Amino acid sequence: MVVLEQLLGFVEAAGAVLAVWDLASFSQSRDPNRAALAQYVTRVLSALNLTLHNKSAKYEDTALQAVFRLNNLHYVLRALTRSGLLEVVEGYESSLGQQYLDQIRDQKRLYSQSWSRVLHYVLEVDRPLSPSAKLKDKDRQTIKDKFTGFNRELDELFRVQKAYAVPDVELRESLKRDNKEFVLPKYKLFYDKYTAVPFTKNPDKYLKYSPLDVSNLIDRFFDAAA
Repeated sequence: MVVLEQLLGFVEAAGAVLAVWDLASFSQSRDPNRAALAQYVTRVLSALNLTLHNKSAKYEDTALQAVFRLNNLHYVLRALTRSGLLEVVEGYESSLGQQYLDQIRDQKRLYSQSWSRVLHYVLEVDRPLSPSAKLKDKDRQTIKDKFTGFNRELDELFRVQKAYAVPDVELRESLKRDNKEFVLPKYKLFYDKYTAVPFTKNPDKYLKYSPLDVSNLIDRFFDAAA
């Protein structure tokens, strides 16, 4: 990216020596050198995206694959925007910026799937329980298993993902915010539903995390020192 940014300072010289692939667009451009640079950068970015995608595939953890791609997509888009290259390239490929935003959105969606094993235990379709509801032993055990499963999977996810490196503060905070928006409403419904009924004589054993505790734990993701 540094080399591409430096080329922007030498548009005329660079454009004069760079090969042109899209002759139709090149011939219609008011600034042939700028068009040549835009086409060259587009080709380089395409090759870079393919290389990064292939490199990410070496990770067995699909969530880590998504985070790796997010880090790089976010970095490239910011570099293009900061340097002014995005404006140059969009003169040739007008949707380039949106393409990167779409890819970032898609990778965030793929990353969010890593929470499915946590949320599996708290997704509820039953009606709310009354605090005075009489629970059968089987029902009590089911509730206990749900809390136990949620706690176990959340602990494991935190153990793994606290070590994920997300250097950019903006991206890191957006992932944490997305996690909270994705997880907390579902968990709060579940938590409020079952803390209102006497399903156990040992609540501390099962009610390990309040919704606020979950929120605070998410704030510690992507931090190896946590």
